[in-house]
Amino acid sequence: MVLAGGLILVVGAVGVLIGAGAFGGGERGGGAAPSGSAQRASTPAASTPTVPNPPTSTAPSPTAPDSPLATSPRSSADVAAVGRTQRYDDGVEVTVSAPVAFTPSAAAAGHTPGNKAVTLQVTVGNGGGERLELAVALVRARDGEGRDASRVFDVEPDLGMGLSGTLLPGRKAVAAYGFDVPPAQGALLDVEVQVGFERPALFWSGAIK
Repeated sequence: MVLAGGLILVVGAVGVLIGAGAFGGGERGGGAAPSGSAQRASTPAASTPTVPNPPTSTAPSPTAPDSPLATSPRSSADVAAVGRTQRYDDGVEVTVSAPVAFTPSAAAAGHTPGNKAVTLQVTVGNGGGERLELAVALVRARDGEGRDASRVFDVEPDLGMGLSGTLLPGRKAVAAYGFDVPPAQGALLDVEVQVGFERPALFWSGAIK
């Protein structure tokens, strides 16, 4: 009787333990999670995209023209034919006539025997609104081979100091220039005129008549 009672007690205790899940039955059975606990899906943190720096433009910026002329003389295409008028943006106009050969007088200065003496006229018109000082006007010449032609001064034709004085707005001034051209294969003369230091030089070219 005592042994039977003990067995009954042992069987009863084992049943209580199984019912309480002491042997892991809850895990094998896929039991629900305890109440009060929250399940959260693992979501990777969003990453901030890296924006690369914008490319730096290497294209050269446009530059302002360095000349007040509508077309600055930079190539042979910008050299005017003698007789044509070139105009600055401030209204100043310059014209160079065709060079003409002449025979210097006995009183001439600057002529070398064997060279060809030529004369030409430079006309400056003041189309601007201010007085124009002509004392700073420069006139140079070179032959077709690029050699400098020295100035010739003579009384006949009247080849004096060239442009001078002050030119009022709306007026023009004309002066004759003489040059001594070295012997060359071609009878070509290039003329450069600069009216004032603030304006660029202008260029003409033509055959000697």
